Amino acid sequence: METTTDAPSFARARRQRPEEDPAQIWAPLADLTEAAAAAAGSQTVAITRGFDRNSRLRAKALRDLLAKRDVPAIEITPAPGSDRLVDGVSVAAVVNLIGAGSWQPYRLAAQLQVQVLTPKPGEGLSAEATRDVIAMVGESGERGVALSHIAVRAEEPAAAKLTLSYEGTEQTIPGGWLSATVQGDELQVQFGGTDLAEKSVSTREIRAEASDGLHRLVRDELPIADFEGAVTFSAESGGLRVRPV
Repeated sequence: METTTDAPSFARARRQRPEEDPAQIWAPLADLTEAAAAAAGSQTVAITRGFDRNSRLRAKALRDLLAKRDVPAIEITPAPGSDRLVDGVSVAAVVNLIGAGSWQPYRLAAQLQVQVLTPKPGEGLSAEATRDVIAMVGESGERGVALSHIAVRAEEPAAAKLTLSYEGTEQTIPGGWLSATVQGDELQVQFGGTDLAEKSVSTREIRAEASDGLHRLVRDELPIADFEGAVTFSAESGGLRVRPV
């Protein structure tokens, strides 16, 4: 007599759930993936995201979609120093998953001199936009970018000096301060000091060297560093490229 036995329940193969399409998590992911993959070539895509759950899920989904196309991606957050993850990496584009409330994706793209891909603000086609930026290069050659303006201020003006060099002129200013915005390929610079009334100049590039006291470097309203040594500021017309997709 033939008999049959059922396999014990723990030995039965588990049913595999159908793989979820990451693009279903957020509608713009499909177009962002296509644009990022087309821009990448053999390079890496930087994905900027926030810390909230939705942003993390969207970043993971985008990374998974790009991985299926053999496109490497690195996630960057607003955490201090996070952008160092792309040091030495050949980045083709920055994808903005943070939204319009943060300048970090745009500053990172301008610093890397690549385009930033961002979801369309609404229905219909949106044209690529450019924006002038201020490049900042220190004595070590390290490059940074400001999107709106920069300022240098002395913590104790009575003890500090600021030496400015531009267009063949050099001036050392006791208690000196400086601020600058960008328009096209020129900086609009204002400076002054304890013994110097405010002065305005237009120049493509200006070098500022701090001495005899602590100075603070402010970028886009945010103090970012104690200012020591020298930094050269220059105008970069169209230095930021934003492509809605």
